[in-house]
Amino acid sequence: MRTKLLCLALLMYGISQAQIELVPNPCDINSGSLTFKYGEFGDYSVFDPFSDPNLYLYTGLQTDADPLTWDYHDDFSNVSTMIPLTYDSGLGYYVATFNPATRTYLEEPMLNTTTIPSGTEVFDWYFLITNSDQSRQSPDLKGSDYGFGSAVLSIEAFNKTNDISVGNGTITFNSAAKYEIAVYDVLGKKVMDKTLNITSQTTLDLHLRNSSVYLVKISSGTYSRTVKMLKY
Repeated sequence: MRTKLLCLALLMYGISQAQIELVPNPCDINSGSLTFKYGEFGDYSVFDPFSDPNLYLYTGLQTDADPLTWDYHDDFSNVSTMIPLTYDSGLGYYVATFNPATRTYLEEPMLNTTTIPSGTEVFDWYFLITNSDQSRQSPDLKGSDYGFGSAVLSIEAFNKTNDISVGNGTITFNSAAKYEIAVYDVLGKKVMDKTLNITSQTTLDLHLRNSSVYLVKISSGTYSRTVKMLKY
């Protein structure tokens, strides 16, 4: 079981915040595909790639009450289990796209290969950057420093789109339920937080003042999803 290098992570925290971006932000295990950006501003202080265009993310998930262990994680002896982190010459930085909910991991303590069962609470996502021969690696880093939050994995979350639709400053609910809504602007500032008891089809006007892109987190029971919304 891997133990996170907490001291090193804390020392690198201030630097890494400027060099690593996780999109969308906020996000959680039910957010679908995530985009990981590294070196967007040309500073590779967290991990010097030495001009190597092909790096990897070794990742793990904390799913119990012990914040010092990764309970589901990649096979550190096999880079094929890791997430490719590739330099995009058009963008000018490294990019990886992945869905942490649907990946295959080694599960502690038996190290069997499996996916995460529905209903598992994921407290945090952890990662480090390494090269192809794993001769070098970054400090251990945690997703919660970049917007990743705790949530219970719900496979149903990926089939929930017919019940909720989001667009141009409104949310339409087609199913009766209790919903928690949080809206964030592009800088990650929360601009709205509301709890609703929906009894019939309802369209909610978020009354957003500015035309912009927003992130809307919708939670209901074990279902949680963050979607991008354009207000025009």
